[in-house]
Parts: sequence; C-alpha cells; structure tokens
Amino acid sequence: MADIFLKDDALKILKGKQIIFIGDSIQRNIYQDLVTLLCKGGVTSHDILKKKGEMIPEYLGDKLVNNTGQLTPGTEYREERELRLRRDGQDPPLAKFYFLTKCWSSHLKEFLVRYKEEHGSPDLILVLSCLWDINRWGSGGIAGYKTNCRDLLRHVKKHMSAKTQVIWLTSPPIAVECHGALMVEGMDKEGMRFNVMEANLMVATAAASFGYDVLDLHHMLMHQVHKRMPDGIHWTQAAVRFQVNLILTHFCLSRNIPLPRRDSSNFLRHAKRIADCALEGPVEIVKDRNENHDNNNKRKQQTTAGQLIKKRRL
Repeated sequence: MADIFLKDDALKILKGKQIIFIGDSIQRNIYQDLVTLLCKGGVTSHDILKKKGEMIPEYLGDKLVNNTGQLTPGTEYREERELRLRRDGQDPPLAKFYFLTKCWSSHLKEFLVRYKEEHGSPDLILVLSCLWDINRWGSGGIAGYKTNCRDLLRHVKKHMSAKTQVIWLTSPPIAVECHGALMVEGMDKEGMRFNVMEANLMVATAAASFGYDVLDLHHMLMHQVHKRMPDGIHWTQAAVRFQVNLILTHFCLSRNIPLPRRDSSNFLRHAKRIADCALEGPVEIVKDRNENHDNNNKRKQQTTAGQLIKKRRL
C-alpha cells in the first residue's frame, strides 16, 4: 500500500519542509535512501546502507555533524547527520538524522531543544526506536521503553508547535537468528521477535493516545521478509525504498497532497479503508460500552424498584 515516488515527486512534496529522523540503524537506512531519492533519484547501494558514522562523512547532500560518528561500541554511540540541498548553507537543513540507543535521554532532549532554537519546530518527526531499547539496557530496558516513549511524545507535544506532525514507525520484523552490533552474548535471541511485536503494540498505542500518527512497518513488511538482509535485522535496497515510499504515501494522504498514482493496484482504496476503521473502531467500542453501561443501569434500577415494591407488600 505505497505509491511510487520519483525524485521530482519527492522534491515537490517536501519543498520548504523540515524533517527530523530519530532512530536506530533501520531508521538511518530510511534517511539515507531519502537522501538518495532527493539528490540522485535512484536507489541506495548496499555499500552505502552498510556504512555509519565516520565511515561515511559525506554522501550526496548529506553530511556528518562535527564531533559525532566516532565508532565506539555500545549504548554510548552518537551520530548526527543533516541534509542540505544547497551547498552554501543558506537554507535550513531539509532533514536531520539523530541515532538513538533509547528513545529518550538527556542527549536527545538537548538535540531537540537545540534544533528548535536554531530552526524552529520541524514539520515532521519520524521515530523508529525499539531494538536497542528493549535489548541493550539490561533487565529494566522494557520498563524503560514504556516510560521513555511517553517522555519523548510529551516533550514534543509541549515544546514543538501544533504544525509538527509525528509519525511513529513500528520496528520491522526480525529473523529468528540475528547478527550484528546489536547482538551481545546472553540475549534471548529466539524471543526477540515476539518482544518486538509486543513493544510495537505498546508504543503504537502510546503514540495514538497523544494524537500522533503510527505507520506499521512491521505489518507492511511481514510479506517482504525475503528482502531482509542476512543479519536478520536490516533490509535490501528495494525494501528500504519501499519503506520510504510508504512514508511519503502516508505523508501525502495525511495532508491531502495528490499522489503520483504510479501504482496500478488498489492500495489507495485499502489505505482509506484502514483509515476509516481506525477512526470508526474506537467510536463503536465506546458506543457499545455506553449502551452496555446504560442497559446495566436500567437493570439495576428495575431490580431496585422491584425490591422496594416487595418490601412494601410485606
């Protein structure tokens, strides 16, 4: 359920917009592919998608921010990147990427405060943070994720303007056997994929409760697992572009921006059906609950009245 966007489409849609990408290496790949789409038009090579930090100081219009990207292992890793379409630096960055090992911290707060002071509130914030949160912070990682996601959403709600749109991206499905920098000895490898599903549900509910958007990449990629990389976590260039197209499609639909209409499938009809269900579902549930509550009250009142009549007769 994604339209197909070319370079000119993306440039037109995102003209004058400011976007913040915050998340892990999966989010970095999405950011890198958007850079490729906007600056070059093709898909991103696997060689680029494998690089991070100081391994790739510059890429097309993207540049690593000074004093970040040192290849230090573990949860203290920091990486910040920005995309400027003009080399003279006169325009604000169209997009910035901030690497997360957990979705709320003093470092992230400082970044968001600094961004607003320098550029104002962004038009769009994309969040994808899960795997590090629930796997690399010890026994308290999952509990921390529950509170940290809300702290992030609460900060954005309070300090960013009403124009700022937040889209929380659920973490895509991972394989039974995963490899890479995320994995350390002693982790519950077989249970990770189930923890990811539970974490996605939790964070999607939290984001929706704040009135923000949720884009379910986990669901969308369940039938694309053949495009997953051998490490069991990351995705091929075709799958990453699919994720970028999903985001741009959601962005257009949420703002009533005309789509390119290059996809001949009925994705738009299905997308609208899902959106309608999202709006109508909770309303129907509340309606049913209210009706049940009213019926219970009526039954209680009838029972009480009947008891009083019996007492009077006695």
